Amino acid sequence: MKLLPLYKWIVGSQNDFTRQFQNNDQLFNQARSFWNKLDGSMWIVIICMLVLGIGVAAYYYTSYNNAPGRHYKPIKWIYFLIATFFLTLLFTYGIEYLVCEPKLNGSSTLEFMVAIGNALYACIVYFITSVIWCNALPTNAYRLFKF
Repeated sequence: MKLLPLYKWIVGSQNDFTRQFQNNDQLFNQARSFWNKLDGSMWIVIICMLVLGIGVAAYYYTSYNNAPGRHYKPIKWIYFLIATFFLTLLFTYGIEYLVCEPKLNGSSTLEFMVAIGNALYACIVYFITSVIWCNALPTNAYRLFKF
């Protein structure tokens, strides 16, 4: 399953990545192999994004806001959104580095750009989870998105 095209808006296409290696057949083949290996491991990246996006929102709406003495302010929701971004960025980059170690010029940049895109997607998942939680599930948190 090809999932890397979901991140084309931030990383470009395979041709964009391999263009810099067209003069050297060995590096060109290594670049294509790296791209295919990264594309094959994107399901792990997607799972990381879903788990962190939903997990941080679930923690915010349950454990964090059920503690005594909490002041339920919308700014706390934004803090957790920022935490979702940075946690997803770090975990995604770490996973990508372990799965496909960058050995080519520009491959670590490609992995970092995928990690940024994944972190942005995790923020969207966090937002959607928050909207669902505020409207359908019990919580002590400030219902920022209550319809």
